[in-house]
Amino acid sequence: MPTQKKIDQVADVAKKFTEAKSAALVQYQGLNAADIAALRASIKEKGGSMEVVKNSLITRALEQLGLKLPETLTGPTSIAFCNEDEVAPLKEIDKVNKAKDITSFKYGIYDKKLLSLNELKSFLNLPSKTTLIAQFIGGLVNPLQRMAYAFRFNQTQLVLTLKAVAEKQEKTN
Repeated sequence: MPTQKKIDQVADVAKKFTEAKSAALVQYQGLNAADIAALRASIKEKGGSMEVVKNSLITRALEQLGLKLPETLTGPTSIAFCNEDEVAPLKEIDKVNKAKDITSFKYGIYDKKLLSLNELKSFLNLPSKTTLIAQFIGGLVNPLQRMAYAFRFNQTQLVLTLKAVAEKQEKTN
């Protein structure tokens, strides 16, 4: 029989899943306490949070959201919630994975859908929100800059031509 404390924890985790832009279930085995603390700090810096939650509570919270895990979670699991940018906090985890040569991702959650490990890796290859915004603005500004350059080029050519004609007339006079 579930206790009120566990029912509240499941509700809290389910609420955090719905509020987050994306999330990932992460196995943190293989990391020492200092690595975990550094990882949490870098995730927080990127607008996310990381919590250690019991596997059974994670499973129940996901079931409340209508998501069913294909297999039972095993081992120590934490949840990385991405509250501001959908990808940046997860990329911090991926950096640690590559540096420590471990694979810690289990599943991802985005747009109320469960992502497999392969889908999550594809998701991680997306540029961050700030990079996408910069690319979009660059795409808008580039044609305008090129058009302004083209207008200036023609004016410059006209001025140089008129100057050359004026100099030629001075020499003939």
